[in-house]
Amino acid sequence: MRRRDLLLGALLASDLASWPRRPARGASPLVLGAWRVPGEGDHAGAFAPGNGGVPLDLRLTARAHGFAAHPARPLVVVFGRRPGWEALVADLATGTLRQGFAPPEDRHFNGHGLFAPDGRLLYATETRVADGAGLIGVYDAADGFRRVAEFATGGRDPHDMRLAPGGAALVVANGGILTHPDAPRANLDPAGMDPSLVHLDPRDGRVLSTARFAPAMNRLSIRHLTPVPGGTAVAMQFEGDEAEAVPLLAVQRGEGALRPLALPETLRAACRNYIGSVATDSAGAVLAATSPRGGVALFWDLAAGRALGSVPLGDVCGVAPAGAPGRFILASGHGALLEADARSGATRPLPGPRGAWDNHLLRVG
Repeated sequence: MRRRDLLLGALLASDLASWPRRPARGASPLVLGAWRVPGEGDHAGAFAPGNGGVPLDLRLTARAHGFAAHPARPLVVVFGRRPGWEALVADLATGTLRQGFAPPEDRHFNGHGLFAPDGRLLYATETRVADGAGLIGVYDAADGFRRVAEFATGGRDPHDMRLAPGGAALVVANGGILTHPDAPRANLDPAGMDPSLVHLDPRDGRVLSTARFAPAMNRLSIRHLTPVPGGTAVAMQFEGDEAEAVPLLAVQRGEGALRPLALPETLRAACRNYIGSVATDSAGAVLAATSPRGGVALFWDLAAGRALGSVPLGDVCGVAPAGAPGRFILASGHGALLEADARSGATRPLPGPRGAWDNHLLRVG
């Protein structure tokens, strides 16, 4: 039996009755996330941070990872943790599961994707199993998510992806790690790592630019991205000695060089060489980064170019902007759900689903 026969549908096995109906998205935003309930299993869904309502609660048979929200319609695509063999399309307005779709044989999803600005196409980060090459799979959302193209990313292990301003380019984080589904969390070629940040033309996959760190930092895997004014913030995870002093955050302006942020050493060391997720606040002025290994969320003033401080929170990873500028929603693998003020460090608990939160949050609406 082929691997696809064994694993296809692991993410999508669900009880459709677990998706209650709700009105179409209105003024109140929702936050998408994934969590695990002890003794019950994995969930993915949406909650309203203002009132704690949980309008969507999907029970899964495998961990979810990232989400892609349609820019104009209440559609959300849920991607499983790498290696992912199928993606889930859900309708937030009706609470229905629309469909699942899969990459071709010898491809797997890498946990993240996004829609084109007009919502017609979905782009997903993928790996070709045979040689570990990185790909962007292109799917037609108007035609049942039929696969219509694939682009080479020019590296291994593409993970997160964002749109450049105006949708002029796909900005792709090539993590640089050789993996295989038989050992999905293993780095099979540490010495041969070649992480990069690549801009691709979304029309044909043409490489527009490639940025790398110095060769001596080839084990600094580029993992997660978030847009910032004029460019992209980049979060890294070091595949080496936890005690080695390496940059963990950087900013790229346009298609320029990767410029590390000079974190205070106490904050940098507290992250234990691992950033799990990044986001900017609702004003695009403050960058938040989380380290589940270090149990800390840290904040950076983008205009002033300085660290604002940090908030301790065990196993924190999920982060999304809260409503007010300078405030963020933080989610912990130990079950905490908080709103944090980046400038004062003050926190308050938020109502919402109860469980062990997984890696990422996405605010919609």
